[in-house]
Amino acid sequence: LEKLQKRKSLMQENSISYPCGNKVFTFKDVENQLKLIIN
Repeated sequence: LEKLQKRKSLMQENSISYPCGNKVFTFKDVENQLKLIIN
């Protein structure tokens, strides 16, 4: 999460995934907004 917060990027498909139990938490940088996707 810190990597996404510190970075000023215009790239749209940057994401970091964290598996937790039977779910995957994905922090995705979309159009300069940080979105959390839980699968």
